[in-house]
Amino acid sequence: MNVTIEEINKIKRKLIVELPEEKALATCSQFVDTYTRKARIKGFRPGKAPRSMVAKIYANELRQEVLEHLISETVPPILKDHDFQPVGVPQLEIVNDTPGQPFKFSVTLELKPNFVTPEWRGLELQRRRRGITEAQVDKKIEELRLSLATIKKIEDDRPLALGDLATVNYKAVNAAGKTVPRYTGGPYNVELTENSNLAPELLAGLVGMKVGETKDITLNISKDNAKPKIAELKSDIDSLLTLTITVTEIKTRELPELDDEFTKDLGLEGIENLPTLRVWIFQKLEQEKEEQDINLFNQQLTHLLANLVEIEVPTAMVELEINKRLEVIRANLARDGLDFNKIGVDVSQLRERTRPLAKKSVVAALILDQIGRDNQVDTAPGEIEEELVRLSNVYGQSVEVVREHYQTQGLMTTLREGLKINKTLNLIRSQSTIVEVDTIESSRIFGYNHPDSGTAEGGLVMAESGGEIVVP
Repeated sequence: MNVTIEEINKIKRKLIVELPEEKALATCSQFVDTYTRKARIKGFRPGKAPRSMVAKIYANELRQEVLEHLISETVPPILKDHDFQPVGVPQLEIVNDTPGQPFKFSVTLELKPNFVTPEWRGLELQRRRRGITEAQVDKKIEELRLSLATIKKIEDDRPLALGDLATVNYKAVNAAGKTVPRYTGGPYNVELTENSNLAPELLAGLVGMKVGETKDITLNISKDNAKPKIAELKSDIDSLLTLTITVTEIKTRELPELDDEFTKDLGLEGIENLPTLRVWIFQKLEQEKEEQDINLFNQQLTHLLANLVEIEVPTAMVELEINKRLEVIRANLARDGLDFNKIGVDVSQLRERTRPLAKKSVVAALILDQIGRDNQVDTAPGEIEEELVRLSNVYGQSVEVVREHYQTQGLMTTLREGLKINKTLNLIRSQSTIVEVDTIESSRIFGYNHPDSGTAEGGLVMAESGGEIVVP
């Protein structure tokens, strides 16, 4: 066997393998024997057909199996001898399989890059300088009151006011006079509150409308003043969108009195009066703040790590990361009955816009993996079990059901690797410098512009019940 290795670049190799004719003939003969024993050919008892006839009838199948066998038998030892760690699917090319000549093929593969682990200790992380305020506690209590509110339809002929809920139908037209199907339809429910994320023009235009009234409301959603991740997907809208809105119903909420009876109705264990409720909410907000801080730390770490070293990353890994990101967007759009075609998004262009960030994500993952291996970070069975218990609480399912799901879906390895990444991030974070600031610089947050949630990518969010129309 002759093996030639061509170095295409730092992470790409081409293996050119030449096997003696005798090896190919012997392998072919073995497969012909196997086919002859199993072949069922009319006019012959099973296994009694002539070998020459079997070889002719099953020529294509035999050729394919012989090639696959020779390659699968030859390539792994070569990879092991040269300590190659391929990623993605290798590209195979048959150079010569002419009878009477040596069998020759090539395999082009990308390798996991080798690099010196960068110095990761002492990185500077920012944390927002903020504490839990009484106003935040009050806001949470109001949200709890809203959860127990009674929705009541307004029967008299009064106009919409702040705090109301409205059911509307609408038609959207862009500045060129073209109907935008994605934003046309109904009925949709909208909530007229300053915290509902309604576009200011839309909120102001709805206030004062009555049931049966129709009004044109123009919204400015130019790409210049939209968030980058929204502008990326907003190909069916230019700068202005006019909604022709008709109000079909007005409702209001009747809130419960803020007393101990309200507290008991919440059904929270051990919480039976307002003072204990406030303490409970304060503790929950503190816990949420801690989780948010850790999440922001991890985003900053990922961003910082990705810029610590220049790594040539395999195309296969970048493509996989792009696919994951686009799948998140696709799944979120599907929840609203939408897809890329319906909102006029060119997927190939979106892939290219996503590529730089996907590449950085792969670089960060490679560095995290290497730091983890350098420091012997691993997960114990007990930690996996703790994570399954946590997930069971999140999903409201028994631990057995969650475990079975992860096992049957082949997700246990993913779960284990995720825990290793978190432990590695914890290690790096424990040796970082924390600086408190009023506002974290957006440029420090990895993935700040990457599409990661819902139909807000397109500028509006719609739901047939209980939803809102949102224009950033």
